[in-house]
Amino acid sequence: MFAKHAASAIKRTQPSTLRRFTKAHHPAAAVINAHPADNSLSSVAWTNPDPGSEFTVSSKSGFLPRRDPLHVLPSYFEKLDEILHEMPILKSDGTLGLLHTGQLGARVERELPQYDVEFVFDMRILAALYRDYSMLASAYLLEPCDIQFRLTRNYGLGRRMLPSNIAVPLQTVAHRLNQKPCLEHSTFTFYNYQRKDHDMPISLNNIEPIRKFSGCDKEHNFVVGHVAAARHTDKVIDASLGILEAAQNNKRDEFNAALRKYSTAMGRVNEILAQTLQGCGDYASFRTFLNGSKAQSMFNRGVLFERNSSTEAHNYLGVGQSSSPIASLGTHLFQLSQLSPRGSLPCNDGVDLLRAPNVRSFLEHVDQQARSLGVQSYALRSSESSAEYVLALGQVLTYRYRQWANLRDSVPVQSARDNAAFHAYLDVQTSHVRDIAKLVSRTHASMDGESLGQSVRTRAESVAHHAEMVHRSLGRILNDAESAPLPVSMIAY
Repeated sequence: MFAKHAASAIKRTQPSTLRRFTKAHHPAAAVINAHPADNSLSSVAWTNPDPGSEFTVSSKSGFLPRRDPLHVLPSYFEKLDEILHEMPILKSDGTLGLLHTGQLGARVERELPQYDVEFVFDMRILAALYRDYSMLASAYLLEPCDIQFRLTRNYGLGRRMLPSNIAVPLQTVAHRLNQKPCLEHSTFTFYNYQRKDHDMPISLNNIEPIRKFSGCDKEHNFVVGHVAAARHTDKVIDASLGILEAAQNNKRDEFNAALRKYSTAMGRVNEILAQTLQGCGDYASFRTFLNGSKAQSMFNRGVLFERNSSTEAHNYLGVGQSSSPIASLGTHLFQLSQLSPRGSLPCNDGVDLLRAPNVRSFLEHVDQQARSLGVQSYALRSSESSAEYVLALGQVLTYRYRQWANLRDSVPVQSARDNAAFHAYLDVQTSHVRDIAKLVSRTHASMDGESLGQSVRTRAESVAHHAEMVHRSLGRILNDAESAPLPVSMIAY
């Protein structure tokens, strides 16, 4: 019935009984069926194509999963759970973990069974396994880079071969979820939290990460901050669809109201991130593990998956080279991709293709609708709409600038500051932020300020002033990499 264990370091493990992992017999299957499909977004004719997925996009849960993530795996995966618990550089009990001592790789190769996940159909378990295997894969591949970085501030080379006891189940789970076998931004953040009190709502004080790389405070804040901020994406999504619908129906007052609603919701998102991502501090202590295998010096030939029928190397962007779907939504909604065809966009280079199917479909829909309706040109045909558009872009700029500032401070620039490649890197990484700042300034300059109310005119002027400060600051950094960037707090509206 099942193949016997081979006499090798990596074992293949099968479940003693399959009933608890099948669609028909898994006890959680009834729970899934008991939840109606969340297709609450009816504006501009879009629904979730895969309503059974843990990640649906709705004006109810926003970009967060429709249910809290599974934080304890079934007992069958006991060894996987144990290794992940022992993995962080600093464990929750204050002791040093496998990544601190550089023993994770040997432990995985020696002790981790090759679990058979072919019989797992429960979507909640699949999503948890995808999170756990993708994080373990990143930790295994980048462990040598983290050790090298701590010693020399250079990454060196990562492991090139992902062993079959990670690669095989990761590929199986990813295929079943219609995602790529890599660590994606929402997986590391939005599907990596648990509530301390299940009767209380998601908040900064009521959630904590499930899985960690470093165990440091900044990693905790990074995950918790993104989750708490995403709680408000229901309103961001609702406002985004309202903008599209109003443009479609040529209802100017409703368009302006939807822009205001977007700015207010994104303002709340940025406020929460400002509380949790103040400065980078020891961001670098876990940033290593957020690198992908695409266009990275530590994987100059990509990554190979052991026992894969294809010998082609895998190349994927990591969490550190991408962004949350919040950034992609703003880029698509306001047609910002045309600003920076060569720049580091949250939706360029296939980042959106890594996202969960429903999220991917939603972002594609918004992009198509915004292009078809000409949201940007529609906004610029009215002074009041232009002003509200500037205010909305100000929130997008704040979000994107914060992302860039955190990235900059985590890059090992000590050995690269005298290198032309570092200047090119800064140029590409900042181009989109600079272009948004220029768009804000241009839009503000073309407005008929006299026709606006005092409050709107004053706020639009403030946003334009801060955008100009951002543009000058980034230009100064391009000329002198040693220059300190403008503090994010100075462009928070």
